[in-house]
Amino acid sequence: MKTPAPTPRSEIDESKYCASFCEKHGWFASGLKGKSESFNSGRYFAAGCPQCAAEKRAKKNFEQSQIPPKFSEKNFENYIVSNPGQERVLAACKDFAASVDENVRAGKGLLLIGTPGTGKTHLGCSILSEAIREGKTALFTTVSKMLSKIKSTWATDSAQSQAQVIRSFTGVDILVLDEIGTYRTITEKEKDLLFEIINERYEQMRSTIFISNLNLSGPESIEEYLEERIMDRLCEQSKILIFNWKSYRRHEEKRRISDGEI
Repeated sequence: MKTPAPTPRSEIDESKYCASFCEKHGWFASGLKGKSESFNSGRYFAAGCPQCAAEKRAKKNFEQSQIPPKFSEKNFENYIVSNPGQERVLAACKDFAASVDENVRAGKGLLLIGTPGTGKTHLGCSILSEAIREGKTALFTTVSKMLSKIKSTWATDSAQSQAQVIRSFTGVDILVLDEIGTYRTITEKEKDLLFEIINERYEQMRSTIFISNLNLSGPESIEEYLEERIMDRLCEQSKILIFNWKSYRRHEEKRRISDGEI
C-alpha cells in the first residue's frame, strides 16, 4: 500500500468534517459533523486514522499470507540481475505488481517456469508482498503443502472440512502456488483436487502465480504433469516467463569456494 502524503489541516473542510490528528500520519477528516441519535455533542466521529487502519489490515494480511521466512524480506530491489533474461523477467514481474489492482480484478496471473535456483520464488513473493501492501488478501503455498492440508481433513477428528480448506486456497485475491511438479507421486485423486482449486480460481477470476522447475512442454514437463484440462486454464489467464539461466545458488557456492570463503 502506497502511503499518501500527510493532509494539511487547511485542506479539510471543517464546516462538514471533524479534523483529527494522528501522530504518525498527520491530519485527517475523521467524520461528518452534525447531530445524531448516538452523539448529542453535534459531531459524528469515524473510527481513527484511516491510514493506520489500512496499515493494520496489511500487517494482518502479511501474517496470514504464509510467505516463508526465507522470502519475507525479498523484493524487486534485492533481486540480483546479471543477464538479459533476468532483466526481462524482473521487468515483467514489476509491471505485474504495478498493475496489481487491475490484474487481480481481471484474474490475470503468471507462470514462472525454468531452472531451479534462478529466483522464481523470490519474484513470486515480491509480487505477493506488493499485493498485500495494496490491500489484497494473499497466500503462498506449495503443491505438496496444499494437498497435505486438504488430505488432513479426511481424518475423523479433523477440525476443518475439506470444503473449508479448499476455500482457504480459492478465496484469496492472489495465490502463489510453488513447486509444481516437485511432488512427483501425485495420484489421480490429488490431480482432481488440484484441478478443483485451479478451476475455481479460474471461474471466480482470482489471480494466481504458478511456479515450477519443470520444462514447459515435452517429457517431464508442466504440460504433462498438469494435463490439458488444467493447462488450458493456466495458459488462458497467465503470462509465461521462462527462467533458463544457471542457478544463482550453485554459482554463488562455486564463487565462495574459488574465493576461499569456504
